[in-house]
Amino acid sequence: LSFEKICEISAEQMETYKRLLMRFKKANSANVSDQEKGKALEELVSYLLKVSGGIFRVDRNLRTTTNEIDQMVTLKVNGKVLLKHNIINSRFDCFLCECKNYSKRVDVTYTGKFCSLMLTNNVKLGILFSYYGVSGKGWSNSSGLIKKFYLHKEKIEDRYCIINFSLKEFESILEGKNFLQIVEEQLISLQVDTDYSRYLAKHPAEK
Repeated sequence: LSFEKICEISAEQMETYKRLLMRFKKANSANVSDQEKGKALEELVSYLLKVSGGIFRVDRNLRTTTNEIDQMVTLKVNGKVLLKHNIINSRFDCFLCECKNYSKRVDVTYTGKFCSLMLTNNVKLGILFSYYGVSGKGWSNSSGLIKKFYLHKEKIEDRYCIINFSLKEFESILEGKNFLQIVEEQLISLQVDTDYSRYLAKHPAEK
């Protein structure tokens, strides 16, 4: 089984996805309310998860004692079978999605709140869906915080991973990619970008 086969999208589903993506793009180019922008993004995300193999259950707008979660995603029975046979990443067992359709990149303040939400709920995977992505590059701003948050646990299996899912990722679905593939690639990239210890050597003066 490959991600391509698991997440195979029919022609009819692709047409619906294109329509929702176009609505999302128009909402970000027109003078519409933040509520309309947010709704366009949430509907696009929910549909993408629905057609990504039919393996996810999405619970929207959950309220805890301290926070509200946009979307909590768990695996259906067929998804658990894939997980049992190590076909999909164990982090897909339960993950959080937050939709932030701002007129700019998601800043470090909100990214920090999302880190806190993941810690509170002990969820190892979080996906930030937005139009422009997160702020910063490398180790600065939101981008840097995501890397530092990933590194604060020593063991790879214990690390908290935040995925930056922007317009670029949404459009790549039209080019043949799929949700599982995009997230898996970013998980690998996060590990490779932060696991630089193998490049470090002792200074000649060190014993």
